[in-house]
Order: sequence, then structure tokens, then C-alpha cells
Amino acid sequence: MSISLYERQAKAALEERSKLVAELRTIEADNKMTAAEKRERVERIDRDVMRLEAEARDAVERGEREAEVRAMASRAGATGFLTGSALPGDSESFRALMPSLNEYRALIAEGTPGAGGYTVPEKVSAQYADVLKAQSTFLRALPAANVLTFDTETLQVPQLIESDGEGYVAEGAELPEGTMTWSSLSFPARKIGRVQWASSEVLEDSALDLRNIIGQNLLRDASLRFDADAFNGGLTDEVKGILAQGTSTSLAAGKVTVTYDDLADACARVEAMNGHPSVVWASTDMGAALRKEKASGSGEYQGGSPTDTPASTAWGLPVLVSGFLPARTVVVADASRLFVGIRRNAAIRISEDARFSSDQVGFKLTMRVAGVGVAEASSVQIIEAAAS
Repeated sequence: MSISLYERQAKAALEERSKLVAELRTIEADNKMTAAEKRERVERIDRDVMRLEAEARDAVERGEREAEVRAMASRAGATGFLTGSALPGDSESFRALMPSLNEYRALIAEGTPGAGGYTVPEKVSAQYADVLKAQSTFLRALPAANVLTFDTETLQVPQLIESDGEGYVAEGAELPEGTMTWSSLSFPARKIGRVQWASSEVLEDSALDLRNIIGQNLLRDASLRFDADAFNGGLTDEVKGILAQGTSTSLAAGKVTVTYDDLADACARVEAMNGHPSVVWASTDMGAALRKEKASGSGEYQGGSPTDTPASTAWGLPVLVSGFLPARTVVVADASRLFVGIRRNAAIRISEDARFSSDQVGFKLTMRVAGVGVAEASSVQIIEAAAS
């Protein structure tokens, strides 16, 4: 293939991506779709957008790599090292000369294990970023605009603490001067990472797609690590959690379960400060209790018939169950007032060089996160049922 063909492939992928981005805008403006339908379509289109971006980058990198090989072959031919059909312009012979980047690293670094470093096609990394978001109970509820990417060690989000100066003014009178007090939410980047090794024999002989399984397991563990901190991180921990930053309400003695009435009260407390409740997070026991709550008199389930899909909403809000919330805990939050920083998205890289002499393949996952920040404590209402 010529470089121009790779360029055409990249251009086609980017044009298709532009169409999908335009479709995202129409989905946001479509009032006929429910929030759940919008979220499902947006997540699906996001995956396709990331895939097309990765295809475009891959085409550009292939073109650049072939250009380097051509230049190297041209120099070798000029000094008499190439003969026969391996001449400049013969693309098939160039691929035979240097079939892949992995083989190129092996040739230049043979006998130096690890010199090639960790590598992975960009397409794989972009694909995994979507998987991480889908698996994270916390990130799934946040608007995309509140997952902030940044390129420094620490992210600062300006925060308006207080403003005043409003008042009635007589005709012709001078307008009063207002004041604003500003602060900021600080997000230091923290890394999550792990390496998993597998022998080439295991990867070759396994009846399962172990490469994919290892990658998915690494991503699952990373999402679980982040969820644990996003809920439970203390104010002095590396990643602050929402339980330490919200407003807590403890139910009276004897009230050992959180009910729909309690959720209604929490929604009102969020709305009292002009917030907009958007999600309910529940511990495992309280999530089960909400689904089993029955109406007095009729004895019917409040969440609908058990022959239907289990109740997944309360007062129109999605109910997400997390095993990382402490027992007897439910959180009602305005997710638009929560912020998460992403310094480096989840990426899995594969190395066949680091343990070259023992013929092992390494899978490395890394990501750098920062957060969680809560704009104001009233936006996160924590309900704690009584122990007895």
C-alpha cells in the first residue's frame, strides 16, 4: 500500500466520525427520547467515535512506518545491501523486509530484554476507555461534561463561594456594587496501575480469548478501585469521596430501612438549594429494600410487579446499587454538581519485549484520576438507616 492510501483511510474514518458527532447533537435535542434511551445511544455512538479515531491514528501511523521502512530500504539499496525484487516502490517486498513494528523492535533490540518498552495499538486503548466507564457505577451517572480531562499535575476548578449585592433600587439611584467570593476545587492526579504476565504458550493454547479476558479483568479491577474511592475516600485521601463531602441525615431509631418517602425528602433537600436530583446510589441491602417496599393496604410492590424488570428508578431517578457504599446507606445526588478529573484515561499496553528471554507477554493497565469534587454539600444527600 502507498502512503496516500493510508491517508485516504484516515480521512474516511474522520469523516465518518464527524457524522456520528453530528448525530450526538441531534440526540441531545430530541425531546421524544427518554433519558435512559439517550444515555444508551450516546454510549454506543461514543464507542464508535473512539473506534474511528483509533482507526484514523492507526492509518496515519502505518503510513509513517512504511515511509520510514522505504527510506531505510532506499539507503540500504544505495550501498548495495539490497538485491533482487526488494527495490524501492515494491510495497509487497517492503512488507516482507519489515512486516511489523514488533519485529522491527526485536531486530534492533535482540539480546536486550525490555528495550522495546510497553506498546499497544491505539485502537485497543480507546476501546477500553469506554469499557471502564460502562463498568464504573460512579462514572456511569455523571454527565460527560463533568468528567474533566487535563494536562498538568493538578487540576483547579474555580468555585463561586458566595455572591451578594442584589436589591431593589429606586429610580435614578446608583446601583449597588455586588461582591463575589471565589475559591477552587483542587484535583491532584493519582495513578492506578497493574501488570499481568502470561506465557506465550498459555496464550496460544488456551481455549479462551485470554488476551481479551486479561484486559477486561484489569479494567474491571481499575473501575472497582476507582468506585471504592469515589464513594468512600476521606478528605485527606488521594481521591476524595462523596460521602465525606455531602450532607448526612440519620434516620430515627427503629427505622432500619430507607424508604421511598426518605428519597422524596432527600430530593426536596437537594432542590431547596436550586439543585436537580439526578441519581440514587444505594448500598446492596438498601437497594434490595427499596425493590421490596410494598404499598400499605394493597401489599403491591412500590417498584412494580416482580414479573416485570426489577425496579431501576425511584421518583424518575436511576437507582444504581454499589457494593462499596456502607450498609444501610442511600445517596441522592445532583450529578451535574460532581466533578471527576481524568489526567490519563485507562489504557492497556502489551509488551513482548520486557521478558523477551522467558517468552512472556506483559499486559499493563494505567490510568491517572483526580477527584471527586462536590460543588456544594447540599448536592449530595446521604441517608443512613438506623442500626436497630
